[in-house]
Amino acid sequence: MALASALQIPYRESREGFWGEQTSTLNWCEEDYNITFYCAEAINTLTNLVFMWLGFKGLRNVIAYSHSRVFILAFMGYIVVGLGSMAFHTTLHYEMQLADELPMIYTVCIMAFATFSYRRSAKVKALIAAALVGVATFITVYYLYAKDPVFHQVAYGLLTAATVFSSSYAMERDLKPKLSQRNPAECGRYMREMHRLGLTGILLFLAGFFMWNMDNIYCHDLTITKKQIMLPWSVILEGHGWWHVLTGLAYHLILWRVWLNRCLDGGEKDFVLDWAPLRSIPQVLVREIESQAIAAQQQISLVRTQVASKQREMRLAQLTSSEMASLPSDTPVYEGVGKMYVSPPPYFYFAPLLKENQVNKPLLARFVAVPVPGLQDKLGSQIKEIETEIDGMGKRLHYLETTAKNSQEHIEKMLKGSGQP
Repeated sequence: MALASALQIPYRESREGFWGEQTSTLNWCEEDYNITFYCAEAINTLTNLVFMWLGFKGLRNVIAYSHSRVFILAFMGYIVVGLGSMAFHTTLHYEMQLADELPMIYTVCIMAFATFSYRRSAKVKALIAAALVGVATFITVYYLYAKDPVFHQVAYGLLTAATVFSSSYAMERDLKPKLSQRNPAECGRYMREMHRLGLTGILLFLAGFFMWNMDNIYCHDLTITKKQIMLPWSVILEGHGWWHVLTGLAYHLILWRVWLNRCLDGGEKDFVLDWAPLRSIPQVLVREIESQAIAAQQQISLVRTQVASKQREMRLAQLTSSEMASLPSDTPVYEGVGKMYVSPPPYFYFAPLLKENQVNKPLLARFVAVPVPGLQDKLGSQIKEIETEIDGMGKRLHYLETTAKNSQEHIEKMLKGSGQP
């Protein structure tokens, strides 16, 4: 309690702000300019960063793994919604309110197109697109005329519900029979995973809607409490900020459709849903992590063998060098330079390697005389070179071991998230 009291920061007394008077038709429970002169609703603005983060994360996933291009538009819409909402809550201007609310309609229309046009002919897709453009246009024109936020909210809710119900229906009508036929042993697991992902997205959305309503209904009491507990603790009572966070996390619903499309296409063997419920953000990945882990293990074995070979070579050179150090500098020593067929006898021959019937050109081990200091220098250079190679192999071994460990942890995380025993 002492720590909480010590960290209490009062709100600004003045309610004047950089952007002037409110022109929007809506204002939320967070008091205007109560934190900073430059932002009307600071918490409601900052919580939109969830849309930015998840939007770019989704874009990267779609592009990296070549998911349907319609989801590129969906995630771009997600980002635009976040930007528009930040502009609205920063300024409380009507133009920025439209930049927040209308992209919500357009983005859910894109998701509706992804849902209703799946596996349709080009002609049917064109008709669906035209119908959704017509719906979006009607909503836009009527909303600009009526300026009724309730109309916007109802339209958005109906479009979202229709899209979610259509995906649920396709999952039961189309996906379940296909999985039962293709992979009966895994059908139950895939369907549980699909249900869990969709339900998580729906519950997050509904939780955000609940927080939004509680913020509106109990705004007076919440404002009194926020002034009493002061910053930063009062931030947790900003219900509209929680609406942003929770509906941002309803991103699960977009990934639900991405994964549903992949499974309807028979891609569950080539793709995997990487998701630990309530502990990570879902993404649909190519099944390459397992092969990456196997390749890393194979490379680890090869590099370890190479390191052991180089270590033996270095020990032999070090032993030879230590033996050479005890010899006088004028001791005759010889260095092996290979084997070859030669005519006798300008070189020193190692007789046991002479073979019968090789009188003219016997196979010999050839040696040349070298001074002790010269051979010592050469051995020293050889040892340093081997040490450098071993050091490089050690770094590569560390990289491969880290890669194998991370891949294995990722696989275990995916298996746990998918509900496998």
